[in-house]
Parts: sequence; C-alpha cells; structure tokens
Amino acid sequence: MRKFLLTAPYFEVKEVAVQGNSRLSNDQILGWANVPLERSIFAVNIKEISQAVASKSQIKRVEIRRILPAKVLIVVEERLPFACLSRGKELFEVCDDGVIIKKTIDSMNLPVIRVASSFSLEEKLSREVGILLMAQQLGLPFFQLDVRNRHTLVGALENGIEIYLGKGDYLDYLSYIPSLLEAYREKEEGLKYIDIRFNEQIIVGED
Repeated sequence: MRKFLLTAPYFEVKEVAVQGNSRLSNDQILGWANVPLERSIFAVNIKEISQAVASKSQIKRVEIRRILPAKVLIVVEERLPFACLSRGKELFEVCDDGVIIKKTIDSMNLPVIRVASSFSLEEKLSREVGILLMAQQLGLPFFQLDVRNRHTLVGALENGIEIYLGKGDYLDYLSYIPSLLEAYREKEEGLKYIDIRFNEQIIVGED
C-alpha cells in the first residue's frame, strides 16, 4: 500500500495554493516553499517546507496542509508593522512581537523606535514594543521612543511632552500619567517632561 501511495500518479502534487497573505505575493511564498510538483503528496516534507517559510521575517505563522488527492495548501499569517525602527538614516518595519520585518522608506505614521547606530538587526525589540503597547493601552499617544541611551529611554508624546523611562522596574508608573496629564490640562503651567525612572516617585518638569 505504501508503495502504491508513493507512486500512484493520482496522488502526484498538481497544485500548490497560498492562503492568508495580503502584503506578500503568492509567487514570493511559493518560491520560499519550493514544493515539488509531480511528486507524491505523501512524499512532500511538510516540516521542511514549513520551516523554510517560517524562517522569513515577514511570516508570523505558517501551516502546510495536504489536500488529497493532489493539492498542497500553504496558510500563512503575515507580520504587520506596529512600529518603525530608526537606525541612522535607515527605517525598518517592526511587528508587535518585536521582530524586525523589513526595510522601509516610510514610517507610515507609526511610532518610531530610535536606536544607536551599533544596534544589531538580529535583536528583538520586545521591551521597546512592550512599552509602546502599554502606552497605547493607556491612551498615551507615543510617536517616538528613543533608546539610543540604553539606560534612559525617552518616550515622546504627540504634544511634545517627554516621558523618561528606566529599564523596566517602574514601568507600572505609566498608568499614572494619563491622570497627571489631565491635571495639568486644568492648570496654566505647561508640562515639559515626566520622569518615572525612580522608585515611589514621579518627577515632573514644567515650562
């Protein structure tokens, strides 16, 4: 029976289809998958094909399905840009899981993460994206997060106010900022910066 399944023309792969893509073309994904046609569908190495496609930074998840008698279906979930990475004059798309997707020429009005020129593109931006996600959930419109100084992260709000952040121990203090901003809207003094790098204290700078 096994020999029949591996040699019967009825089970030779005649079609490879792609599903779930919107930014990537079918041809690009098919090229990565490189599924051999006219080979028994049971001889197709699903794990190998899956690993080849999943290794691409544009792909978040992939599933390879055999559809008998002669079709292979590649189902993908693409990574979508959540923020942009700025390194010198270069821009890169960044997904909400911190993975750098690809180079771009337009920030697309997404939050910009500024890094030092020595930053390796192999690194994940999990911490930085986590800060942007937390700020987003709090309704804080960060348009930029400057991490060129690894010890002092500076988030910039759309109104020009800067938020000084530490390495993570006091990030929960972000939750106080919306109330603080609201309080300053009712005062005549302008707010220049908010510093939450220190334990049990929030420092504000006024114009």
